[in-house]
Amino acid sequence: MKFLKYFCAASLLAASAGTLWSCDDDDDKRLSDAVLASVSSLTFEAQDTSEKIITVYADADWVTEIPDWVTVTPTEGTGVMDVTVSVSENMRDGAMDNPRKAKLVFKGRTLASRAEVLVSQVGNKFRDIPEYQKIGDVIALDDEAAVKIPSALVMAVTNKGFIISDDQQSGAIFVEDTEKVAVGDKVCVWGTKSSDGAKLPIISCAEKSDDPNREGDKVEVLSSGATVTYPTPTDLTEQIDTYTSAERSYVTVTGFFNGSTVSVADDAKYSVSALDIPEEMGLAKLNGHNITVSGYYAGLAEPVHRIIVTTIVDKGAVETVYWTEDFEWLEPWAIAGDNKGKQAGQTVEKDDLNAYCPQLPTSMVDGVSTLQALEAKGYEFLRVWDPSKDEDECIYLQKNYLKFGKTAYQAGIVLSNIEGVPEGEKTTFSFDWCPMRQGSGKIDPVNLIVIVQNGSDQQQFEIPTHGWESGHKLEWIKAEIDLAGITIDKNTKITIKQTQWPAKTANRWFLDNIKITKAE
Repeated sequence: MKFLKYFCAASLLAASAGTLWSCDDDDDKRLSDAVLASVSSLTFEAQDTSEKIITVYADADWVTEIPDWVTVTPTEGTGVMDVTVSVSENMRDGAMDNPRKAKLVFKGRTLASRAEVLVSQVGNKFRDIPEYQKIGDVIALDDEAAVKIPSALVMAVTNKGFIISDDQQSGAIFVEDTEKVAVGDKVCVWGTKSSDGAKLPIISCAEKSDDPNREGDKVEVLSSGATVTYPTPTDLTEQIDTYTSAERSYVTVTGFFNGSTVSVADDAKYSVSALDIPEEMGLAKLNGHNITVSGYYAGLAEPVHRIIVTTIVDKGAVETVYWTEDFEWLEPWAIAGDNKGKQAGQTVEKDDLNAYCPQLPTSMVDGVSTLQALEAKGYEFLRVWDPSKDEDECIYLQKNYLKFGKTAYQAGIVLSNIEGVPEGEKTTFSFDWCPMRQGSGKIDPVNLIVIVQNGSDQQQFEIPTHGWESGHKLEWIKAEIDLAGITIDKNTKITIKQTQWPAKTANRWFLDNIKITKAE
């Protein structure tokens, strides 16, 4: 049924597109206006391959374009038919040859009536390829190129991989791998050159192999303790809003550190985010400090420049931060987006009412949803809806913050356990929030409250409303509450929610940068 629905749509598309492969031959006029295949890709082993059967859907005759190492039976047909696809063995001189892939095409009368199936066959991707001594030469390769680097120096380490360079400092590239390495290690790297979401080059080492006939990706530590000398860094502090780079330049920035973000000025559009910092670097202890951070540039994900940190210099405390949450750790889920790969957007920063907002249970990373990841950290979520409505999800992910509510549905959050506040300490609770604007320009009439609960003792604080006129540009509003005299410990429950509970109207809002600090 699913293919029939797509088939009908494809027929209409082909009819409207017109004949692009036209001729006066009667056979051509019988060719299909719509062709679909039951799969978009097929993968075969290098040896002892088994044939595969797929289905071709068409409204008339169809023909094929076939790679020379692929066999298709039949090569042409009429209407809906099963087709057998097989491949020749991928061997050379008694050993596995390089992997290969090509498009098998089932086509009708026009370019719109064309179904492509990517046929791939396993091989030894490292056969006959050169070894690269310079990282700059690796960076220049096309994506999907196999890479052998006999020796490189580890310059920086993250939780997801590491940066390598060479003795000539010809360039720096990120290696995506879970192998435990340290700065100063000399490593051998075999993998595939690719690009990340910021279009910066990486080497992926995900294709390990247990097959003795096929070499797989690998990272091997050859030696440890080498001296690491970094290039002269470019200072981003004075050019935070104008800096761009298409490579992993070495940079530095000085500013106020909060959560995982370094802010250089209150009026700066952009800030700097330290990416996937290993816990042993001790950056978390510097919340509320001015710091200088140096490292390799990892691209712009508005509104933050990302860097892979190599060195941290503490410039002294500005404020004492006991607890903070900036949701930057949710970026993998924001990038994963929905099950079709549509990424979470940035409604507030871009003033974009159409920015995509996947529901918390939708985005998945390694089988874990955004909701599960947040709940694992101890967060609880509140949801209510107008009695005329059915139960539904109404909390969403942005990049990297949360959105609450939709028309006739309201939502709130209970923070995870708060530890580390000295007994009797006077504290301040703050967060950034923003109401949503409707298509008409009206700003949702959001009234937020904060509830601080210790056992049966509960205190409520009203947050000032936005006070915006219709059509106001979306921007963050800083909310701040004096908690002097209120106990804050691991048993304290802090809730942020709305006063309209429930309501039939739209009362949508965004939340980011939650913080508990020592009161001035």
